[in-house]
Amino acid sequence: MRPIFVGGCERSGTTLLGAMLGAHSSCLCVPEMQFKLDILRFPDHGAQETIDKAEVIRRLAQRSSFRIWELNLNNAALLHEQLSCRQLIEWIVTAYGQTVGKPMPAMWVDHTPSNIRYVRTLLRLFPDAHIVHIVRDGRAVAASVLPLDWGPNQIDSAAHYWAERLAFGFAAESQWPERVMRVRYEDLVQDPEPVLQKICEALAIQYEPAMSQGKGFRVPQYTAQQHALVGSAPNPTRARAWETQLTPRQIEIFESLTSDLLESLGYVPKYGLRAKRMPRREEHLSGIRELYKRILNRSRQRKRKKNTIPQ
Repeated sequence: MRPIFVGGCERSGTTLLGAMLGAHSSCLCVPEMQFKLDILRFPDHGAQETIDKAEVIRRLAQRSSFRIWELNLNNAALLHEQLSCRQLIEWIVTAYGQTVGKPMPAMWVDHTPSNIRYVRTLLRLFPDAHIVHIVRDGRAVAASVLPLDWGPNQIDSAAHYWAERLAFGFAAESQWPERVMRVRYEDLVQDPEPVLQKICEALAIQYEPAMSQGKGFRVPQYTAQQHALVGSAPNPTRARAWETQLTPRQIEIFESLTSDLLESLGYVPKYGLRAKRMPRREEHLSGIRELYKRILNRSRQRKRKKNTIPQ
């Protein structure tokens, strides 16, 4: 199986793109595989060429990032089989594929946003992998992430968050131009067919019209609320929804921190160089609000895990 790793700043459309690619008859889109690098970090396993399947599954079962998949591997995990890290990951992917009716996919898609931060590691582990870096207007990213129970909680934090994650993608594009493809979220939702055709060409597969409807992924219960639009055809109006979701001052603050970066990616600032930076007092208040929301969000996240992740 060939892997496709979609990555980018969180709330940039990684899941949407994964669902589109997963609608291809030869492709399986799996839930975010945040635990894959944990396998390499496990003591006594990461440095070895082979690892014990049963032991790794036992450890993964203790992690919420794995339980989100809702896979019952208890019986299979009893077999103490020695596998490479890649073989173990592909075994998990195959097990998931059986639960959604795609037991033998030619390709599989992991749409974990942080993939873009670990491109070198992923290409070492999967030399045949393709990487897709999806980029979205940072103001839209901020409008999408601020209400959630994770990530930045204030507009200035969101600006730094977006810029930092873009840096990983730019570095990957520069280092591996033949392996890392950039896609714009706005192009994907406004006219998905040519974007998907370009990706299919890079993957050496035929484009299938069903891909543009984005129905190739079963959203886990844990992320159902934040991925409520996944499974529906892309809505072009989402590209500019941030204009009403953010206040004028929030937009101005974001642009005061990122205006050149926005323009370099083709996004037109509303304020440009006229955007007023945050005075010290406003920065101080923002920091207090950020801290307060983080504490509040921890409680919200614990409740969501308790209600949606199998124990």
